[in-house]
Amino acid sequence: MFSQLLQGAAVTVEIVFAAMCLSIVGGVGLGILNSPPWKVAGLSRLIHLFVSVVRGTPLFVQVLILYFALPQAFGFDLSPFTAGVLALSMNSSAYIAEIVRCGIESIPQGQWDAVHVLGYGRVAAMRSIILPQMVRNVLPALTNEMAALIKETSILMIIGVTELTKAGRDIVARELDPMPVYLTVAAIYYTMTTSISLISRAIERRLKK
Repeated sequence: MFSQLLQGAAVTVEIVFAAMCLSIVGGVGLGILNSPPWKVAGLSRLIHLFVSVVRGTPLFVQVLILYFALPQAFGFDLSPFTAGVLALSMNSSAYIAEIVRCGIESIPQGQWDAVHVLGYGRVAAMRSIILPQMVRNVLPALTNEMAALIKETSILMIIGVTELTKAGRDIVARELDPMPVYLTVAAIYYTMTTSISLISRAIERRLKK
C-alpha cells in the first residue's frame, strides 16, 4: 500500500514542480507588465481580463476545458499529465500575477524617484532594487499559493492522473479499508505543504539579513 502511495506522491511532486515553474514565470511576468512603470493600457486590460476570468471560474472547470473541450474543438490531443500541469499553472499564474502587482505597487514612490535620480533604467531598477523588496513583502502570499497548488493537484484525479489522491482511492477500492489509507494520504500532503512553509521561512530569514 505505502509503495503505491509513494508512487502517487512522486507524480504529485512532478506535477507541482512543473506547474510551479510555469506559474512563477508567467505570474511574475504578468504582474510586472501590469504594474507601473511597465503598464500599457491595451496589454493591461488583457492581463486584467485573463486574471479576472481565471480567478472567477473553478479550477475544476478549467481542467475539464483544457482536457476535454479545447482538444475536441481544435483537433489536438493532450495527455492527462500535460493538461493537468497547464491548468494548474494557468490558474496559479493568475493569482501570482496579482500578488506580484500588489507587491510592486506597495513599494513607496520615493524608491522609484530615487532610482531615477541615480540614473537606473527601468530594467536595472526593477531587477536590483524593486524586485528584491517585492519578494520579501510577498513571500508569505507566494508560500500560501504554492501550498494551495500542492493540494489542488488532487483535482487531476478526475482526468485520470494517478497522483496521490487517486492512488489512495484505487487502494481503497481494492482493499475496502479507507481510514488508514486516507489518513496516510493526508499525512503525505501535510508533509509536502509543511516543507514548503519551512523553506519559505528559511528564505525569509535570509532576506531579512
